[in-house]
Amino acid sequence: MSLIIKMDSIKELKHLDKAVPYIMNEAKSKGLVCSNSGTTASEILNTFAFTRENVKATGKRVGYHYKFSFSKDEEITPEQALCFIEEWVDEYLGDRFDYVCSVHSDRDHLHMHLIFNSACREGGKYRYEKGDWDRIIKPLTNRLAEKYHTGALREKDETLDYCESKERKATWRDVVRNDIDKCIELSESYEEFKEKMVSEFNYQLREGVSREHGVYLALTPPGKAKAVRTQQLGDEYMPAQIDKRIAAKEQGELYNQEDERFDPDNDENYKAIYKYEIWYISRPVSFVPYKHLSMYQQYYVRKMLAARRLYKGTGSTLQMREQASTAIKGMSEDASFICMMNIRSEKELHKMIEDLIEERNETSGPLVQKASEEKKAVIRRLKELDNQTFRRDVKHK
Repeated sequence: MSLIIKMDSIKELKHLDKAVPYIMNEAKSKGLVCSNSGTTASEILNTFAFTRENVKATGKRVGYHYKFSFSKDEEITPEQALCFIEEWVDEYLGDRFDYVCSVHSDRDHLHMHLIFNSACREGGKYRYEKGDWDRIIKPLTNRLAEKYHTGALREKDETLDYCESKERKATWRDVVRNDIDKCIELSESYEEFKEKMVSEFNYQLREGVSREHGVYLALTPPGKAKAVRTQQLGDEYMPAQIDKRIAAKEQGELYNQEDERFDPDNDENYKAIYKYEIWYISRPVSFVPYKHLSMYQQYYVRKMLAARRLYKGTGSTLQMREQASTAIKGMSEDASFICMMNIRSEKELHKMIEDLIEERNETSGPLVQKASEEKKAVIRRLKELDNQTFRRDVKHK
């Protein structure tokens, strides 16, 4: 008799959106579900998204999925299994993380699922540290196994890519990250950082802008023919974050990825773009301070302002400069559209799409054809925004 735990990270919202309804499936769970985030899959996913937005969570992971599997010969009942997982979650996560857990009895072995948010309600993110298995997870699980008279934890089956059980050889991208970290320590500004990456670390460097990611660097290490873009290295290696890390170092502060590099409320650039670009229509509009925008609106404004402030076209070809100009213009249009339509969250964006589609489908005849075409154009624009990086970065942010 034994128990196995499999641990997976969830890196995309579309996978999270499928995983939560799956583990709550009535046919599999027979109603044996417990959550501190809602009673339906929709409510739970909305709570997960709200927490990530509220604490400004970033990073590649949006959640975690743990599966607890008993061997076939265990005599524990489904109801006891639910008590087992509830106690496990209560001690391991407490009320610091949004979660949902369930018991599945549709196979020849009883198993439990646990999905929890990557973002902590108190701020920060979940971290599986080296030694957590032997120090926390194994003793906790075995204590409950003894209480419910089941076999002890037999093995660790982890696919979390940062677990100590998976020793990984350094890749050439790790070398690039390490060189960037060293160069940040030697630099007093973002411009100096770029210069040193070329002159002292012997990289080829090109600077560009994409509408999706903002300013990025394409870095070709010495001896390599292919460049790597900073968005492929992780959030903290994007130019905006490099700039913040250098500023924090120079000010003797701890680096916080969510710190603002500047205060748009007191920034003339923000006031100018607000008047002439965000609200570029003729009717008079009162100035709205940055702090009064929603987090969703701030994201698009901040990304555009950062691109304008940081991009200098270093090492860029004429074609890249033209692409960057187009991308920055597109980012300005995105910020303008979201503010003018008063879309304050991703949830409101989805609701607006649904309502417009419903209105369009209910109308018919030549007199409403023009209005229908206008709705189609707005729907297309909303869907374009829905495909952008806010879900990954704030990724509900």
